[in-house]
Amino acid sequence: KKILIGCDFSNNSNLAFQYGLSLAQEFESELHLVHVLEPPIYKEWPKSVEHTKEIIRKDLFVDLNKKLEAMVPQDALNWCKPRTTLLEGHPDVELIRYADAQGIDLIVLGVAGHRLVESFFVGSTTERVMRKAPCAVLSVRPMQIKK
Repeated sequence: KKILIGCDFSNNSNLAFQYGLSLAQEFESELHLVHVLEPPIYKEWPKSVEHTKEIIRKDLFVDLNKKLEAMVPQDALNWCKPRTTLLEGHPDVELIRYADAQGIDLIVLGVAGHRLVESFFVGSTTERVMRKAPCAVLSVRPMQIKK
């Protein structure tokens, strides 16, 4: 009944959105579009830019929320009222926490193509969500054309 789509605005995320939207329509599900802002690399900001940092943060939240809302085709609004949510933190942790708190039944995420070494040492957000999610996770990747 509740589908969460992780949206980072990449091509893989857009493909996951198409799958999630189709499933939401098919099963008349509640649709949750979630974007997670990762923590900044530099934790220490000079005091002189604190006010500016907060203005930029608010503008970014407004822009990202508009971008999430714009993803939903106009005709989809006839059968669902999507919920857009912006979170801050590590994407895997925040998506899992949100899914648990909202009683999500399915998480749909795009899979980025990592090289084997990167996946081995770091893993991907999708892999980490799949291991710890409180519900089913659908990972979506583009079809590979065989040569």
